[in-house]
Amino acid sequence: MTRKMVILLLLSFMPGLIVAKQKYAVIIGINDYQNPAIEDLRYSVADARYLRESLTRFARFQEQNVHLLLDDQATFNNIKKEIYWLGQVAKPEDVVFFYFSGHGTRVTDSDRNEEDGLDEAFCPYGTDLEDESTVIVDDEIGHWFRRIEAKEVVVVLDCCHSGGAAGRSLEDDGGRGLNMVHSGARGAANREADPYSFDLSLEDKIVICGSAADQQSYEDNKLKHGIFTYYLCEGIRGNADYNQDQDITTGELYNYTNTKTLDFARSLQKKQTPEKFGTLDDAVVVELNKQMADLVLFDKDLHEVMLNVGGNRVKNGDKYMIRKSYQSLARDLTIGDKEIFVAEVYKVEANQSSAKIIQEFFPGLNISSSSLPDYYAERLNYGTISVYTQPWSTVFLDGKEIGPTPLVLRDVSEGEHQLEFRLVFDGYPGKVQKKIVVEANKTVRVAEKFAQK
Repeated sequence: MTRKMVILLLLSFMPGLIVAKQKYAVIIGINDYQNPAIEDLRYSVADARYLRESLTRFARFQEQNVHLLLDDQATFNNIKKEIYWLGQVAKPEDVVFFYFSGHGTRVTDSDRNEEDGLDEAFCPYGTDLEDESTVIVDDEIGHWFRRIEAKEVVVVLDCCHSGGAAGRSLEDDGGRGLNMVHSGARGAANREADPYSFDLSLEDKIVICGSAADQQSYEDNKLKHGIFTYYLCEGIRGNADYNQDQDITTGELYNYTNTKTLDFARSLQKKQTPEKFGTLDDAVVVELNKQMADLVLFDKDLHEVMLNVGGNRVKNGDKYMIRKSYQSLARDLTIGDKEIFVAEVYKVEANQSSAKIIQEFFPGLNISSSSLPDYYAERLNYGTISVYTQPWSTVFLDGKEIGPTPLVLRDVSEGEHQLEFRLVFDGYPGKVQKKIVVEANKTVRVAEKFAQK
């Protein structure tokens, strides 16, 4: 029996262990192009790095699941490999995020499936202005994306002409785009007649573009970013939560980014209109009440930890659950979590917080500093359970004895829990189990009247 089979067999006997939804991202940013004839951009790399930080710190993407290609790393072949990687690792229940920031262009439509006779295209690092085969047309990248089985795919494009389903300018006006059209355009063709004649398919996807098909996507020296990506990241970091329900959907993210980009571009006497396509408006991008924070420091007795979360994202008294990830040999993903301890924040600084250990599940556990990346922290949100039974019973919460009823349980973490009532009276069932769901800052009232056998 192989090691992989042994691990899978062991996992099958672990009660309550389910495959967790994973999040995978490929982020591409190109400032410096290989061809000296192509004017370099200023902030595409900064955009890519800012987005990676936003996704890992605010949208709970694990760092090992976010692949970053910058400048000369972003070749035609490497971009293709990364999209193929997404197809290999992402399962239907997972989330995929793809982002491109760099030059965009339009080239002659070779398969006659475009109404305007032009294909929108990405410009990888090795783009040659005289060779249209060195760019990645929307039809082509759409074909690569067909390999991805995930039912939630977010595609974000910050480059010129991106509203055409791919799509920054060589003009010295802060735009991002190239002109590679050298011949006349052809008319539209019947897309259904040729299965390879399609742009980026919108099935199970939302495509958010930095600009319309006939527009440029601008950079700004004050923001030190592309306008669109700057506000995209600000939205991910919490500003896009329009209805204040602690969840940011793709629809909310687009509406925030669109409004802010339009207004900022207008203040520069420019026009940049983000667009979106697809049917995933309600897909949740960010869960603000479940932000992750890495475990970055601890003392040898586990009395104190330091979290890489601070500023206005955390306050004194917030509690974090420190967990250990299980890793599968089959693919690099978290398939379950082991709770290690709970830490309560007592000191908040700009970018980090200090927290004291208030509950240990494995007292005296020795954590090696070399394995710190395997541990992470998730902020806990608490509710209350009020329990009354007739006749009285002893209550167990998730297998732990709490005491006799009636009672009130405070600081119960949100989520699903198992209550068990044990009775000592003749004629009544020995124990009764009940599942409940606790919501943050709310009270669950449980009243049970047990019948005699």
